[in-house]
Amino acid sequence: MSGEKLKAKSGIFYSKNPSGVVGMFRGKEVFRYKTVEELIEVHIKAMNALEEKQESELEKNYTL
Repeated sequence: MSGEKLKAKSGIFYSKNPSGVVGMFRGKEVFRYKTVEELIEVHIKAMNALEEKQESELEKNYTL
C-alpha cells in the first residue's frame, strides 16, 4: 500500500462457510444469522419492541 491506513470493514456480508449473513463493525463480527429472512425478522421484532418502549415512556411522562 502507499502508506494509507487500511480501514476495517463494516457492513452486512454473506458468509459461505458456514453459510449465512454476517454483520461486521470495524472489522469485528457483531451478529450472524442463518438466513436473510432471520435477520429481517429479528430486526422487525427489535424495532417493534423499541417503539412499544418509547410509547410507554411517553405515556408515563405525559399522562395525568
